[in-house]
Amino acid sequence: MTNKQLIEKLKEDMEMRGFSHHTKDSYLRKAKEVVEYFEKPMKQVTTKELREFLIKHLREEKKVSERTSNYYNSVIRFIYDVVLDMPINHKQLPMYKKKRRLPKILSEEELNIFFDACDNYMYKTIFMMIYGSGLRISEATNIRVEDIDSNNMRLFVRNGKGERERYTVLPKASLEMLRKCYKMYRPNHQEGYMFLNREGKPLKTERLRVYFRRYRRKAGISEKFIVHSLRHSFATKLVEEGVPLVQVKELLGHSCIRSTMTYVHVATNMQRVESPLDIFLNKGEEK
Repeated sequence: MTNKQLIEKLKEDMEMRGFSHHTKDSYLRKAKEVVEYFEKPMKQVTTKELREFLIKHLREEKKVSERTSNYYNSVIRFIYDVVLDMPINHKQLPMYKKKRRLPKILSEEELNIFFDACDNYMYKTIFMMIYGSGLRISEATNIRVEDIDSNNMRLFVRNGKGERERYTVLPKASLEMLRKCYKMYRPNHQEGYMFLNREGKPLKTERLRVYFRRYRRKAGISEKFIVHSLRHSFATKLVEEGVPLVQVKELLGHSCIRSTMTYVHVATNMQRVESPLDIFLNKGEEK
């Protein structure tokens, strides 16, 4: 099998497995990069060469993160295990152990400063909706007019991670802003997308990131915060308000509640739990 044939079969195998559009594009880009790096049929590439690619080329030369290296590793495994049907020894190409990092969330003061810094009404509407509804960045750009359910005050998310669909809460403030935004920009697109660029095409996620960084600088907020931090802040606030984790999981569109459990470690109401030692000593003083 030539590498050109490999790429074509890769597309077919991803399609048969129902990979999301985002995953297919990402896998395809990474696979082409891997193939071009070795400059020979992938069947001829040895395990040693694959290890050198992951360790020396990616980690030492390109300085990619462990997470990114693991992503390339997943693509390589898919190429050999599925596309070429030549299973490789995963023990020789191990994944980096995932380190648990707590999500970065914005305080109420930081949220106020950030939203005040948003001088473009459409982008302000989007960012406030991401926080108010707990959306991923791609979910926000894919919102269509028909997804806004004002009768039940909920938002239909059709392009969630893993192509999963769900409903999430629609804030009253967001509904009013969406209505005003619609009157201001009059989005006119055959597929009904709510947010369009100047060319009348659906807004791109990278454009949102550009504006987020612009307003973040304007607000003087730390660069450690990204667009996804708004979603983290949404989830953490729900946990602090006592919303059941199962419900938070559904609103976020998580496939596993373990992902949702992360926000328990960030919520401030969990940090106000009284220590058993203090309870024990206080009881002793009361006697």
